[in-house]
Amino acid sequence: MSLLRTRTRMSLITAPLLSGTLIAAAVPPSPSPVSPAAAAAPAVPACGKEADGWSLTSTRPDPTVGQHPYIGNGYLGHRVPALGTGYQGSEDPSGWPLYTPRYDGAFAAGLYAHNSRSDADRQAVAALPTWTGLEAGLGPGTASHYRQTLFMACGVVRTSYTWTGRDGRTTDLSYEVLADRSDVHTGAVRLRLTPRWTGAATVTDRIDGRGARRITAAGAAGAAAAGRTTSVSFRADGTHTPGTVASTLVPAKGIHPTSEHRSASGLSAARALIFPVRTGTTYEIAKHIGVDTTLTRATEASRRAAARGWRAVHSGNASAWAKLWASDITVPGQPDLQAWVRSAQYGLFANSRPGSADSLSPVGLTSDNYAGEIFWDAETWMFPGLLATRPELAKSVVDYRFRTRAAAAVNARKLGFKGLFYPWTSGSKGDNWAECHSWNPPHCIMQTHLQGDISLAVWQYYLATGDGQWLKERGWPLLKGIADYWTSRVTKNDDGSYSIKLVAGPDEYSNGVTDGVYTNAVAATALRNAARAATLLDTEAPAAWSEIADRLRIPYDNKAGVFEQYAGYDGSLIKQADTVLLLYPLDWKMTKQQAARTLAYYAQRTDPAGPAMTDSVHAVASAAIGSPGCATYTYLQRAIRPYVRGDFDLFSEAKGDKAGAHDALAGHPAMDFLTGKGGFLQTFTHGLTGLRVQEDGVHLDPMLPPQLPQGTTLHGLHWQGRTYSVAIGAKTTRVTLTRGAPFTLHTPKGARKLTTTLELPTRRPDLTPTTNTARCRPATATSEQPGFYAAAAVDGDAATTWSPDPAAKTATLTVDLGPGTGKAKITPSWEKRPTSFTATQKGRLVHLTVNGPAVLRELKVSRGA
Repeated sequence: MSLLRTRTRMSLITAPLLSGTLIAAAVPPSPSPVSPAAAAAPAVPACGKEADGWSLTSTRPDPTVGQHPYIGNGYLGHRVPALGTGYQGSEDPSGWPLYTPRYDGAFAAGLYAHNSRSDADRQAVAALPTWTGLEAGLGPGTASHYRQTLFMACGVVRTSYTWTGRDGRTTDLSYEVLADRSDVHTGAVRLRLTPRWTGAATVTDRIDGRGARRITAAGAAGAAAAGRTTSVSFRADGTHTPGTVASTLVPAKGIHPTSEHRSASGLSAARALIFPVRTGTTYEIAKHIGVDTTLTRATEASRRAAARGWRAVHSGNASAWAKLWASDITVPGQPDLQAWVRSAQYGLFANSRPGSADSLSPVGLTSDNYAGEIFWDAETWMFPGLLATRPELAKSVVDYRFRTRAAAAVNARKLGFKGLFYPWTSGSKGDNWAECHSWNPPHCIMQTHLQGDISLAVWQYYLATGDGQWLKERGWPLLKGIADYWTSRVTKNDDGSYSIKLVAGPDEYSNGVTDGVYTNAVAATALRNAARAATLLDTEAPAAWSEIADRLRIPYDNKAGVFEQYAGYDGSLIKQADTVLLLYPLDWKMTKQQAARTLAYYAQRTDPAGPAMTDSVHAVASAAIGSPGCATYTYLQRAIRPYVRGDFDLFSEAKGDKAGAHDALAGHPAMDFLTGKGGFLQTFTHGLTGLRVQEDGVHLDPMLPPQLPQGTTLHGLHWQGRTYSVAIGAKTTRVTLTRGAPFTLHTPKGARKLTTTLELPTRRPDLTPTTNTARCRPATATSEQPGFYAAAAVDGDAATTWSPDPAAKTATLTVDLGPGTGKAKITPSWEKRPTSFTATQKGRLVHLTVNGPAVLRELKVSRGA
């Protein structure tokens, strides 16, 4: 039974039991698929074939560094510059904590360094020498007939154009770049060169040290250009991690070099071939890259790939990618959403790999934004979508925490606590003082919710995989260590309840508070999950775990009927999702009414300029609550549309120039922001499906907003060795077992056994009867602010709003009421009333024209004048 302690304004509720039923059972063996049949995976286009929803194309060279496409295989990542090859830098600074100029960099997972130039000598990701350089040696000129395409189906970037030199000669060039997913220590570049002239051509294979950051050439042997393989060896500054980039140049038949030149210095090496060419003839040349910790292994990798040749490497890479895309999400009839969902999946796939113990930074291997370090972003925002679709990739997130647990134990002891304490930002080992950057304010020690976030991810991994051996060997040390930390971190109050003081919740505008509601709730969850794991492992859990979990204070505002963000919270602006995380991912026990009020209350108090991931949680929570209307779609749109940048659908951290209007450290937002992409992906994997993993099955409660009339299908979802698909239609949802043994589906109408295919009703909150004939009807506007879209005016939720761009003197909102519409009464409900407005009706269309700045909560239209 929960205990209630009342104050004048708020209640302190001790942590209630989780709503899910706990099944007492021995640790199960790791499940094995037993069904021989599997449904066909979604069609994946051939690598190099442009296809809607699978390829993203630019037809103009974009000079903006940071908005170029990238390739990756989870070990290697490389931005591909506008001309398809080599190094490109800029003077535009990156954001916190480095504030150094942006560049199109090359990175290797787990390679960290530190020196006096890297934010107080704290760790940051190191950058490799640029390895895509394959220069045609045509001199200065201009590009025409330009086309650059990212093929998300296979992780290849192709760039083609005609180069016209100052001498008037023209040459057609086509570059293709990949990081081989079938052999992750290798990458490749192919150049197809077609001169419109006859003479001698020069092609240079270059490893370019201008792209290197925080590494030093390894003595005299740093760069070498002997033999057919060139190489650059280095050591990471401070950490002294060794590494080598090796490149083997392979000219195709028909290329007969007359001479070659080699050069090597520091972190650069080059090999140039000079050969005769004839007009109209196409010449092909490829370079094969190897990256590893030693010269020998890197050279072997490079030559291994070269021996396979471009076509075999290209084919092997495409096959490896195709296997990943067996877990695809399709959104028919919605080309923008389809491209955005695939871009989100591509971002997570390209920056993770199976068998890794390196986690995901907010930007993966695409840049050194956020110093390339690991935050809660990995566990809370990127992990869940991967876990639902590709658990073998998600595993690296929790295995990274297992790998760095020794430093976590030292951190805890230094801070005077038991168990494990992970730093707010971490790199190679997890040392709080050598790696964490956030000391003003001191998030390195106050963002303690991270411990609970990690514990939750560990438990979710066990629930999703059923891997009892992993739980025993890796999961349990983390669950126990974090539970022990919480027992030493809490303070016992005179009334027998417990508090956690001096914390910063996910809302980074509030620091040093007491009883942050999310912090306390995730701590209680960590304690209970650890106790449950102890039972599964036939180990006795300390009694303090359950006692503290049940008696942690959970602030609640009785007057507003919502959970209070922290003790004494005054309703001030918050930076990002905090209290709403109780609704998801915690699934904290509360009534639908409490959930709806909590969502509405905090959605309206969230900084519109805050970071990109918040509205994805709003969307998932809205889908679960199912209030009448279609606000889920509004939140889904808000979770993606304001943040998409450029032709390659990269994700910006912010709508504008900074993520958080009141964050003094914000500015120069990160891109590609995988945190935001991971959150957006969850609107599908956990929002529209209602997916929640449990020990004994999967909970589904599908819903669909009317703006997706053709529905959506999630292919290749995984649970404990099975794969299944969920096809959400306008009336029914079809769940199909595609591989593995039958399992239990938990639904609002009870448990059902999935053996082949089951049909579930699709919830449609938009069909709830209403007197507002405008609700959930198609809405457009002549002007919108990012995130304040026309649909918000008719979605039935007063917490979402339409607002035109302040620069627009006049703006018109139009709603299509549908056929058979008679005369209607139009009543706008304002949050900010404009200087003047007019409301008119022309047949089935209703128009609301505003003059001056305005914020519209709801447009109500009723039949009859």
